[in-house]
Amino acid sequence: MCSKAFHEEKLHPWLKHTGPSLSPFNAWVLLKGLETLDLRVARQTADAARLARWLEAHAGVARVLHPGLESFPQAELARRQMRGGGTLLGFYVGGGKERTFRVLNALRLVAISNNLGDAKTLVTHPATTTHSKLPEDERAALGITDDFLRLSVGLEDVEDVMDDLDRALAT
Repeated sequence: MCSKAFHEEKLHPWLKHTGPSLSPFNAWVLLKGLETLDLRVARQTADAARLARWLEAHAGVARVLHPGLESFPQAELARRQMRGGGTLLGFYVGGGKERTFRVLNALRLVAISNNLGDAKTLVTHPATTTHSKLPEDERAALGITDDFLRLSVGLEDVEDVMDDLDRALAT
C-alpha cells in the first residue's frame, strides 16, 4: 500500500532489479531439492575426497589441493572445522596453459564451466575465468597459475569421472 508515484519511482524499479521473491514454481523446486541436499552433499564430499587422493597419486598431476588430504597446508584446521573436505578440489596439471587446455578439451564427461556447484561434475580454469581480471603476479600469489584447475564433484559414478580425467590427463 503506497502512492502510485512511490510505486512507479521506487518500489517497482527495486523489485525489478533485485528480484526479492521467487516464482511459486522456483520456490517449490528449491524446497524439493532441500529434501535430499544432505544426501547429495555427503556423496559429493566422499567422492571429492576419493578423487583428490586418486589425483594426488596420478603421474599426470603435479599437485592437488583438498582439505581432506594430509598434504593440504591447513589439513589439521580443516579436520577441526569440517566433517569432510567439501565437494571442491583444485589441482595443477603441470606443463602450462597449453597442456592444461589439451586436458580440458579432452574431457568428455566432466563439463567445462565458469560456475561450480552442481549435481554434475564441473571443471573451471580460474586463470581465464573467475580470476582473469587480476594481474598475472596477483594470480600467481594466490596460486592461480595457467596449469591450475578447479573441480566441483557431482553425482556421477566416481569411477566414470576418474576414467574421464585419466584419459584427459594422458593427452
